[in-house]
Formats: sequence, structure tokens, C-alpha cells
Amino acid sequence: MEFPIFQFPYIGNGMAIALDAVLHVIISHGMAIGAISLIVISEYLGFKKSSQDWENFAKDFLKFTIIITTGIGAITGVGIWLITSALSPRGIGSMLRVFFWPWFIEWLVFTCEVIFILIYYFTWSKWVGEKKEKHVYFGMGYVFFALCSALLITGILGFMLTSDGWPWDKGFWSAFLNPSYLPQLLLRISIAFSLGALFSVAFLLFTRRREDFRKEALHFFGKAAIISFSVAVVFTWWYFSVVPSTFKTHAVFAVLTSRFSQQPEIFWYVNGAGALLLFVFSIVSFRGSTVLSKILIVPAVLVSMLFVSEFERIREFIRGPYLMSGYMYASQVLLSETPFLSKDGMLKNDFWFNHAPDNQEAMVQGAYLFARNCSVCHTIGGINDIAERVKGRTEDGIFVMLGHTHEMVPFMPPFSGTEDERRTLAGFLYGISKGTIKLHDPSRFVPVNGGGTHE
Repeated sequence: MEFPIFQFPYIGNGMAIALDAVLHVIISHGMAIGAISLIVISEYLGFKKSSQDWENFAKDFLKFTIIITTGIGAITGVGIWLITSALSPRGIGSMLRVFFWPWFIEWLVFTCEVIFILIYYFTWSKWVGEKKEKHVYFGMGYVFFALCSALLITGILGFMLTSDGWPWDKGFWSAFLNPSYLPQLLLRISIAFSLGALFSVAFLLFTRRREDFRKEALHFFGKAAIISFSVAVVFTWWYFSVVPSTFKTHAVFAVLTSRFSQQPEIFWYVNGAGALLLFVFSIVSFRGSTVLSKILIVPAVLVSMLFVSEFERIREFIRGPYLMSGYMYASQVLLSETPFLSKDGMLKNDFWFNHAPDNQEAMVQGAYLFARNCSVCHTIGGINDIAERVKGRTEDGIFVMLGHTHEMVPFMPPFSGTEDERRTLAGFLYGISKGTIKLHDPSRFVPVNGGGTHE
């Protein structure tokens, strides 16, 4: 099935997906797994110690957490499907054919998560006395389903970067149990508990609690943070040790971009400082220092969320030029289609391309070729503006450059189309850079003062 093209204005397709996905990851990992796991443990401590302080903290924190997870978390999860289905339909369609059953089972697991967490919350004040222990077990049941969800989804996420033997054998298990599956699963779980510990401390510090309980809880959550941060460092090393070296070389550029890529030491200094801050905060919390913990908690939470964003950015970026490594380019063109499109052309084989009046045909063709080849990463007039990338070049220079994109920049896919189509796209990009073609509205390009696209 052929799908139409949608382009997200200004921020671009990739950033539109990333903003929603990163927010979802922070909530699904940090709250749905990490925070609620610690809430269940807190309830257990309250039950074992007969402590009303632990009981009240767990109940209050659950109320806050359930609103975020079932509200924003669920909406952003659905949002990922909506956005990727519109902006990357061939990629999602291909992965659904490979991972239909894991995704289907994950939807059932998610339904169980929602049922369990709602029952867990609404029976809190009813399951008391002898029933309290069963209530704790019910909370553990939710945590089990939450971890099952991570277990299922991680195989799909890992496959996109380390598809290993699947492009040749097309086997389900070689796709799902790919080389980065286990280290990424363990890394994500450690990230979940790291975020959960930080969110727990934040809620503890900014709500009313008795001072002796606050110190006791700080000690416990600080210990959880130290362990989870340490484990996360180990699993991060393991994860990147199984990522192919070809992809790993793009990691620093993924974060620093072209602006700071010639100063790679910035990457290590900033990440080192962030890691040091998190460990210092964990030790301070472990020692029960309320004042210092309150000073450091907001920076620590922000840094931890930036680390999550950085990891997701690197994981998505370094697999370029592929959307599915060894099978589909980021432009949603199959590797096997490239020779055919180079010979027979993209425009005449694209169901959704419509011809324009003769005086605008070249411009419309160029805009469509841009959308098919470049819009996954580039915009016109927005973030990663294509006009800025080709500014100052001649049309012939752009034409030559389009023929060698994958050689000049290894994370960019090759141009898909005939030589004539490459010439058409070069003329269009030249017109954009010179201002003879301007963006009139989010869906149309118009010539300025009758100007053409060629010098």
C-alpha cells in the first residue's frame, strides 16, 4: 500500500516524533515502572513496620502518579502511534508485519496494567488489616505487567538499530532477540528505577512529612538511587559495546550536531558533570540531608531527564541512514527498491504524485522529491533548514552533492530517483536557497515574482 506524505512544519518530522516519544519514555519508565514500584515497596514497608507515615506517603504519591501515567502517559503513548503512522507509515507498516504478535500482546498487557492500577488505587482504603498484604501483592502484579510491557517493546526498539541477521533470514526470533535486546532492556529498567527514585524524593521533599520520617525515607530512596545509577552506568557500557562501530562513531555528533562536533570534549565534560551531580545527590539523600537534597533535587531531575533524552536521541540518530537497519532507509525507501528507482524514477511510480500546470511542473516535482527524500530530517525555513545547508552553492554543485550524500555524510540515505529527478530536486533546492521560491503556506510552494528555479 502506498501512503501520502505529511510534513510537520518548522520542527520537522523527526523532532515531532521525538518530542512526544521522549515525554512518553520519561513517564512510562520513570513513573509507570520506577515510581509505582517504589510506591508498592513503600506500602510494604508501612505494612511491615506498622508505619502510618510510609502508608500515607505511598497513598499520596500514588494519587499523583496515577494521574500522570493514565493521563499524559497514555495520551503520549497513543500519540506515538498517531504521529508515526502519519509521518512514517511505511516504517510502522513494515515493523507491524514483523512484530504483530509482540505488539498485539503488549496492547493486552497495557490493558491489564490499567485495570490493575485502577483497582490498586481504588481499593487502597478498603483492603486493610488482613487484606493489606494481598493489596501489596496486587501492586506487585501491576509492576509485573509494567515490566512485561518493557520486555515486549524493547525487542522492537532494539531491532531498529541492531537487526543483525533478520534482513537475510527474515526470522521473528532473530529480529526480536537482536544483539542489543538484553542490554537495552536492563538499561531501561535501571533508568526506570533511577527516575523513580528521583521522583519519589521530589514528592517527599515538597509535601508535608514528619522530619524523622523524611530522613528515613531519604535514606531509603538515596540507596535506591545509588544502586540504580551505578547499574545504569554498567548497562550503558554493555549496550554501546554491542552497537556496531559504524553506528557508534555517530554518537557524539548526534548530541553536539555540526555546531560543536569539532569539540568532542564538550560531550564528555558535560556528561561527566551530569553523572557526578546525580551521584552527589544520591549520596546526600542517602545521608539524610534534607536541606542539601532540596537544593539538588530539581537540577538532578532535570539532568536525569536530559540523559534520557540524550540516550533516545543517540539511539535514533546513529542508525542513520536506516530506519530499519539493512532493510529500509530513513526516507522509507527499501534498500531493494533503490536500483529500480534510480533506473525507472520515483515520480512516475508514486501513487500520490499529481502533475501541476506546465509553468509550475518543475517546482512541484522538486517539492515532492524533497518531501520523499529529505523531509524526514530537513525542513524548509525551520529546524535543520535545507536552505541553510545548500546556501552559497551553485545548482550544479547541489546536483553533484545529491549524488554523493551517503558518501559525504554517512548517516544520510542516498538520493532515490533518476538523474533527471536529481537535477529537478537540485533546481528546487537552489531556488529555495536563493529566495526565488518561497514557502507560501505549510503545503504549497510558489515562485516569487515569476522567478524560476534555475539560475
